[in-house]
Amino acid sequence: MPFIRVETNISLDDEDKQQFIKKFSGAAARMLAKPESYVMIALDAAKPLVFGGNGEPAAHVSLGSIGLARESCPELSAGICKLLEAELSIPQNRIYIDFRDLEGGMFGFNGKTF
Repeated sequence: MPFIRVETNISLDDEDKQQFIKKFSGAAARMLAKPESYVMIALDAAKPLVFGGNGEPAAHVSLGSIGLARESCPELSAGICKLLEAELSIPQNRIYIDFRDLEGGMFGFNGKTF
């Protein structure tokens, strides 16, 4: 049940937003070895965002998933940064990623918890 939120100062039209989150959903499922049917992606584009003192393209990504292993984070960071650079032209050195291993009993779905 990965949940990923991307906040960026990049402006995208609605069609580009949908294409990006669909592509990211499939890539995240592969990177996390989880069924895509459980992956949720949120995109907050055109947000006021300053990184390093300037408003050039940047992003903050939050990724939470049950059973997220610390050892997998470097590979995930590389994959996510490459995707954001390729799809949104955000330089990899202007991306922060917040990884969180979530407890199944503290995450709800379908009227229950995991």
